[in-house]
Amino acid sequence: MKKFTFKIFYSKKSLAIRAAISVFLLAAIILVIVFRQPISRKIYNWNSELNAPADFSVHYIDVGQGDSTLIELDDGKNMLIDCGSRASGDQLVSYIQNLGVETIDYFLLTHADEDHVGGGVKIFDNFEVKNFYRPLTRSLSESEPEDFYVHDTIIYDNVIRAFYEEAGAEMFYAKEGTNIIGENYVVKILYPDKSYSDTNATSAVLHAELGGTKFLFMGDAAHAQENKIYKKYGKNLAADVLKVGHHGAKTSTSTNFLSYVNPEFAIISAGKDNKYGHPTEEVINNLKLFGVTYFSTIDYGNILFKTKGNKIYTGILQGKMIDYALICTILGCILLIVWGIPDFNAFKREKEGNNKIVKK
Repeated sequence: MKKFTFKIFYSKKSLAIRAAISVFLLAAIILVIVFRQPISRKIYNWNSELNAPADFSVHYIDVGQGDSTLIELDDGKNMLIDCGSRASGDQLVSYIQNLGVETIDYFLLTHADEDHVGGGVKIFDNFEVKNFYRPLTRSLSESEPEDFYVHDTIIYDNVIRAFYEEAGAEMFYAKEGTNIIGENYVVKILYPDKSYSDTNATSAVLHAELGGTKFLFMGDAAHAQENKIYKKYGKNLAADVLKVGHHGAKTSTSTNFLSYVNPEFAIISAGKDNKYGHPTEEVINNLKLFGVTYFSTIDYGNILFKTKGNKIYTGILQGKMIDYALICTILGCILLIVWGIPDFNAFKREKEGNNKIVKK
């Protein structure tokens, strides 16, 4: 019986490639072992602590070129700050409903611009709203308060009309000195002090202390408003997480302002390929100057912050996410495939040599 033998031939070049891939794979595995935890705590959603119960959850929802933030409070109540544009209304409602939320206890609109209030009608249509905090701006169908400027868009007017049709909802004005207080949290409205003709100048600024973590929401406040705020509140403006003003426009987030807030993290809510160039290079450079870890909804989609006691965890819920463990797995598969590919030319030469007839 003829003995069967199996041979795999490798050239020097293929052996060198295999050795290089092996070294690269080993380096990647070491990177995962050494750096995965500190990286994941700041950026990625593989941190198992994000799936653990939390005291507070803050969802920066991707609504394109607009703003919307949902805060799940530790007493079971929910606060929604802004609601994006009309175009993102269905997407926003779906996101909130998927969290099991049926009631919006505090619905706050920072100002009357469409990219902050456009989804308001759908919020009133799909959720029970208990308390409505509205801008210091009249709509087209309102005649009071007389000292409030009018925002002449049908979109804003429709939202205000939808509120009046919401049975049982109470209305408040989002103005300086208004506080929302729970046992373990306090949300303070720091600005505005009055109605302004410019809707951005009327934009509400909120400082939320949720357990041991502080969040600052700037709406569309610009440098002039930032100056007023830090001159009045000083170091009391400090926050762990900053919701960057005006989608990262160069007219907001000055270095003087950042020196008072001194955030660890910053969130920029903006849409892809927006015509304004948000976020601007000036804002990004200012954040880098202060060593702030920043995320934008353009790059990462929905962004989640959770707090437990004095700890804060972050995660990306969709969009761009680099998973080093997955990369290592792919590299491992490539390595196995490469190691299993023989040098077919050498195999062919061996076969031809065995079949050659030697003449005597």
